[in-house]
Amino acid sequence: MVKRRGASLGLLMLLAVWLGLNALFLGLNARTALERAREEVSSSGLALHRVVSQRVAQHDALLTSLVALALVADPPPQDAILQVSQRFMRFYPRVAGIDLVALKETVGTVALHPVISIASPPADHRSLAAALYALTPGEPRSFLDPPMPTHYLVGKKASAANPALAVIIEIDAALLVEPSERPPWAHATLALDGQTLVQWPAEQEAAALSFLPTPRFTRAIDSTSQPLTLTLVRPLSLAEILDPKLSLGFAILSLLALLVLHYAWRQRLAARQSAETARLAEQRTRLLEHETRLAHAARVNALGELASGIAHELTQPLTALLSQSQAARRLARPGSDPALLEQALEANVREARRAGEMLKRMRDYISNRETSPVFTPVARIVDDVAGLVKADLDRRGIALVLENAAPDACILADPIEMEQVLHNLIRNAADSLDGTGLEKSITVRISALPASAATVEGHVEIRVSDSGPGIPETALPRLFEPFFTTKPDGLGLGLSLCATLLERCGGNISAANAPAGGAVFTLTLPEAGAARQAAQ
Repeated sequence: MVKRRGASLGLLMLLAVWLGLNALFLGLNARTALERAREEVSSSGLALHRVVSQRVAQHDALLTSLVALALVADPPPQDAILQVSQRFMRFYPRVAGIDLVALKETVGTVALHPVISIASPPADHRSLAAALYALTPGEPRSFLDPPMPTHYLVGKKASAANPALAVIIEIDAALLVEPSERPPWAHATLALDGQTLVQWPAEQEAAALSFLPTPRFTRAIDSTSQPLTLTLVRPLSLAEILDPKLSLGFAILSLLALLVLHYAWRQRLAARQSAETARLAEQRTRLLEHETRLAHAARVNALGELASGIAHELTQPLTALLSQSQAARRLARPGSDPALLEQALEANVREARRAGEMLKRMRDYISNRETSPVFTPVARIVDDVAGLVKADLDRRGIALVLENAAPDACILADPIEMEQVLHNLIRNAADSLDGTGLEKSITVRISALPASAATVEGHVEIRVSDSGPGIPETALPRLFEPFFTTKPDGLGLGLSLCATLLERCGGNISAANAPAGGAVFTLTLPEAGAARQAAQ
């Protein structure tokens, strides 16, 4: 579960980093594309502005030339004016008409009389009479031409006389810019005095998005007589800002790179975890080896303490053997009863086996052989340990009570290791009873726990309790920690080793104080009776 959760978090972090990198790339890409579009609009706008400014300056030059011709003679040379005008209009189609008019003021009223008109159809400029007459001679001025939405007029007064001459040029603003001169992506606009004259839509209409910034170029034409304003707008689509192929390529490459880095990181992390696990396993192995050596030393030391008791116990079968052997020698004489001789010999065999069993338990207990779990009745383990400690407990005045509520219970474990656990617990209980004035007793009870919803098989419970003072409450939480002890001369490895040996066979150990007094150690092991029957 922990590894799966860690892998999920790692994938989520990888996804977050990938999304962040793609967002950063898209942002930089969009910014670059936007700057490029702005530069393109600016450069195209400047080029178009320069072209329109040159053409507007040509209008001023034509006005100056026509006014000069009109002032050459009185009356003005109409043929020369017509020739110049027609030639100019032929070369510059945007000039839709040229008019030479006379302005005469009478009692505050200005009348306009056409002198020369080159327009089709002839234009009526009487509405401009007062404005033209009020101009300073040589000063050009632009006027809007309402009948033609894309046209405007440029007029210049020739002299201050009354009547005075004036030249009027009609310009088609739609022809100021050639189609080939406009960028196909641009919306272009020409305005005069803030009023739009002409609009050129983009030839390549883009599906522009409202939230995207729109590059724009706006600048007034370099002319005082014709205050035109040129505007270029470039709507941008999402595809122009974010190149789909480039974005997809970066997304794939960045994902592959992150997956490689993630795999390398996981491999490195797994190597670190493996090294740490190996280090911990090595430490635990060394600790177990150390505990095993100490446990073996403890068994040998315990054997010394039990030697006197066992020697006393061996005295009984040896004395019986001597007595029965002497009786058998007498019965072996002629005339003796053969049945009595057989009884004496049978008694010798029984006592010899008894002594042999005592010595075997001693040899097995102090041996340090390789452990191997076997199906073992729990009662046999308890009986063997009871026989081993009986003499020592009798010497110390401690009663050992055995209660077996599950005579058929079996476990899959190493019997010597289980004997070591029980022997350790009984010795600790006996040590706690030394120096107390209470009735000294140790009870070992075997009981069976049936299977439940939490456990598939049943369990065997072995409780070792005593009538001593109990365990200090402050020591209970740390009782099974290595090197923790409440004895002045203890090493603190006995109970820790008991817990380790029980873990090997799938069991556990717990400690508590009995309500009536004394300590209670509970061993819980999986019951192996059903498995043994199946194996048999």
